Amino acid sequence: MPITLKNISYTYDRGSLNQKDALIDVSLLFEDHCYTALIGRTGSGKSTLIQHLNGLLLPDSGIIDINGQVIDMSLVYKTKKGKTVVDEKAMRKKHKRKIKEVKELRRRVGLVFQFPEYQLFETTVLEDVSYGPRNFGSSKEDAEKKAKEALSLVGIPEAYFSRSPFELSGGEKRRVAIAGILAMKPDVLVLDEPTVGLDCHGQESLLALLKKIYDSGTSIILSTHDMDVVLGHCNKAVVLEEGRIVSVSTPLELFSSGKYLEDSAIEPPKVFSFARSLIASGLAIDINRVKDCRSLAEEIVRAKGGQRR
Repeated sequence: MPITLKNISYTYDRGSLNQKDALIDVSLLFEDHCYTALIGRTGSGKSTLIQHLNGLLLPDSGIIDINGQVIDMSLVYKTKKGKTVVDEKAMRKKHKRKIKEVKELRRRVGLVFQFPEYQLFETTVLEDVSYGPRNFGSSKEDAEKKAKEALSLVGIPEAYFSRSPFELSGGEKRRVAIAGILAMKPDVLVLDEPTVGLDCHGQESLLALLKKIYDSGTSIILSTHDMDVVLGHCNKAVVLEEGRIVSVSTPLELFSSGKYLEDSAIEPPKVFSFARSLIASGLAIDINRVKDCRSLAEEIVRAKGGQRR
């Protein structure tokens, strides 16, 4: 399911001393069945952008087109004292009207917060994951069926269904939060820093789950500071700086741009940097095949074999 952003802008605390332009004239296409990473320093606009994808935030101006469902917040103008100015009253009415139109959007585009505690609130795991389908009109029985299917998909055993979600480990809470979104059968799964706070095993397990979800046909959009995740799993990387998009490319194209990485303070994945150092030393590695430690090891073996011949 494609998502198109056209000239999106958003300002926090408009008119106050704390006013901050979080997004500035952002235009971007998320293709159907994409696996896209949003990259940038803290405060660059990543989290603000992903909250626009399911209507949690509405832009001050611009258009969001999600598979033909359009949220049009183009500025409404009027003439005042011979000057053309934004009609603030008309814009407020437009904003309230659009809020009522986003319910279906939130079913089709599911958002998982960085901290799963923000979206876990029911007394048991099963009740929590059932809440979304019930909220969208499913019967209790159908909602529980969808919840059990989603919990099975993310690897939560049935013995956990009656437990409080707040008794679970950090990785388990994240899986339950993801299950709560998957139970609504979204076309797009959006995640804010999904691997933060997880140990290596937890990260590997979660990324394997996301690959499984992606392979089933669901688009994945995530914000992350982990460049190894970007290289190993994503097919597009979008870089934001101070609310603006400054780069859209494949991960390989991004990490191959040495000067850009230096200027933007983005550190390439360690496995990629090591592969480039091996190439510089004369080993004929195909950098296009390097995604992670396993693929790098396979390339080293292949290149060494070629040298012996």
